[in-house]
Amino acid sequence: MKKMMILAGAALLALVACNKTPNTEPQPVDFSQYKLKVEPVITRVTETNFENGDAIGLAVVRTGGAYAANEKLTYDGSAFSGSLNWYDNGDEACTLKAYYPYKEGEGLPTMFSVQQDQTKGTAASDFVSAVKENVLPSANAVSVVFKHQLSRVVTTVKNLSGADIEDIVFEEFVPVATIGADLTAKATDGAKWQPMKPFFKEDKYYLIVPAQTVKPVVKVTVGGKTLTQELTEVSLEPGKEYSLSMVVKKEEIKVVLAGEIENWNDGGEIIGGPSFSENLEERYFTYDGVKYSVVKMKDGKWWMAQNLAYLPEGYTPATDLTAVTAGVFAPLQVKADHSGLEFSTDPAVVAKNGYLYQAEVALGLKVGDLQSEADAKLLEAAQGVCPKGWHVPTIQDIIGLVGKAVSPIETNADAPYYDGANGLIKLLNADGFNMDAFGAISIQDNTKTAGTFMGWAKGYPDKLSSGMFCGSTFASATYNTSGDETSGVKNLQFYGLMPMTNKASEDQYTCNGTKVSYRIAGPVRCVRNVN
Repeated sequence: MKKMMILAGAALLALVACNKTPNTEPQPVDFSQYKLKVEPVITRVTETNFENGDAIGLAVVRTGGAYAANEKLTYDGSAFSGSLNWYDNGDEACTLKAYYPYKEGEGLPTMFSVQQDQTKGTAASDFVSAVKENVLPSANAVSVVFKHQLSRVVTTVKNLSGADIEDIVFEEFVPVATIGADLTAKATDGAKWQPMKPFFKEDKYYLIVPAQTVKPVVKVTVGGKTLTQELTEVSLEPGKEYSLSMVVKKEEIKVVLAGEIENWNDGGEIIGGPSFSENLEERYFTYDGVKYSVVKMKDGKWWMAQNLAYLPEGYTPATDLTAVTAGVFAPLQVKADHSGLEFSTDPAVVAKNGYLYQAEVALGLKVGDLQSEADAKLLEAAQGVCPKGWHVPTIQDIIGLVGKAVSPIETNADAPYYDGANGLIKLLNADGFNMDAFGAISIQDNTKTAGTFMGWAKGYPDKLSSGMFCGSTFASATYNTSGDETSGVKNLQFYGLMPMTNKASEDQYTCNGTKVSYRIAGPVRCVRNVN
């Protein structure tokens, strides 16, 4: 909705004294006798009218400088006014700058913060402004268009959970905006996001935030349980409204249709990402409609107790070893005749073994995105394909759990599942970790045109006997010309986990840290950020 107000119009004609003579020159008008008033035409940040006592700030800028820097004008039911009169020179044009809500200060505001808790209303969080150039002093009116300078998210919720919605919280939004000289606004660079609560009115939730590029997270508390949904990245623009429609079920929330756009400019709908809710008391979380077991291990951290089977949008699991940049591969199983391995698209196998991810996809990128060692180092503890609040394991997570990894990582002899020589699968599984060898697709580096199956040995033909799990800590790099980084990356390695079951006895099965080339495709086990 546009907001307009009448400030001043075209200049008055020069007034002539009542008793003039033919030779009397017209006298210039002293405009300083006229109070500068603002008469709103279409008003109010809440889509109705300004209310008595509402105040705007006004600056009047002439060629020589500011005539008024931040004058407070108050609404009396029909117009805004204050102590400010026009300057006397009716031939000199000026620029008017006005904004709402008024903030006391020596000049126009340079920063604006929306309320984190908007449950009582959004008016105080709706920064609107207008700039009008070439305005001459006058007793008449001039129309000035006010525009919303922030963004609004309108959420419609269909509650199918069978319990009342107790709370809705949005995360990842930066609440602080930087105000430009032209009174436009955008989220302040470097400002931290804060949890924000929307205003509920007539079956919709309204939240006003500065324009920003963000991946919002919505948390809905219903029946004493908090459900979490991460949305896809969206670039919010000033003055635009974005609709979000959710269905809340007992175990998850999902985005469905867009809501209707009313007074603001239509910015479109925000698309939901994978749904997520966790129940640590019952040792599981639900992610994108799939329930996963989790366990708190003796290292004090929550780990997934099964492999991830989440398929990122736009991917189809590859079943071709020449698809070296597929990003995601189907899981492996032993052939019926025990002669080797094969891909499986059986839903039961996918649920049990999970998908195999190449490192870039596991870490939230696309195959080919990583072009340098510096970029790889930035991915430490990345969320990647894991749900919100969880991450792909770091080397510290790994040695904190199993104690041992390849050189140059020092052994952590105090790790709870280290027996003095190796991390043992038997010890891990005794506490519910459910580790096994799930195989992998071995692709040595980005020059290879085909991969090979990893995880089957003739000595143990009935089972998968090895594998590699993805990790997020950078380990090493090689280049197309040895030692020459400018020649381009040939391979990057990350520290991951390597289960080995190529032993006669289960008591000897090991699971240690290893280096995993970034084109190798392996399973993912996520670790919770906050314990």
